[in-house]
Amino acid sequence: MKLAGMASNRGRNLLNIADRSPGGAEFAVILTNDADAPVVEAATERGIPTEVVERGDDESRAAHEERVLDALADYDFELVTLDGYMRILSETFLEGAPTTLNVHPSLLPNFPGMDTHEQVLDAGVKVTGCTVHAVDETVDGGPIVTQEPIPVFEGDDADDLKQRVLYEGEFTAYPRVVEWFAQ
Repeated sequence: MKLAGMASNRGRNLLNIADRSPGGAEFAVILTNDADAPVVEAATERGIPTEVVERGDDESRAAHEERVLDALADYDFELVTLDGYMRILSETFLEGAPTTLNVHPSLLPNFPGMDTHEQVLDAGVKVTGCTVHAVDETVDGGPIVTQEPIPVFEGDDADDLKQRVLYEGEFTAYPRVVEWFAQ
């Protein structure tokens, strides 16, 4: 199965998937909306083609998404995987692309959006985790595909939690879902 990845920063989940190739999945392309995103160099080092489609200052969301779709049209892929792609996608993109997945660092529907780990700690919950979900036009509101629980330990700070959720949760759950789709 061929994937298109989209990230705005490091794309660590995408790179983890690229390195593991779950179910034989491979990236046809990784796209970013930030020319300075570290994922560009990391993908290039792995031999994965990259595309950069930054949004113009006065460009509408729909126009930008059309340019993203145009950039992706040169590649053959069956699944889109997001990782920290800091844009809320609209029907323009979602109707023009195959199934699009994202990973969020909490057990949705709890703690959507930004500052997730701070929200978790402020709430005093004992278990957090991550959620891989289908993307819709809402923030972290699409149908849940899988979740991976991660304990919250006494004394954790937001960085401790962020690292544990990424390495023990997201790096397990996202490749698992990609493998399901690849089968």
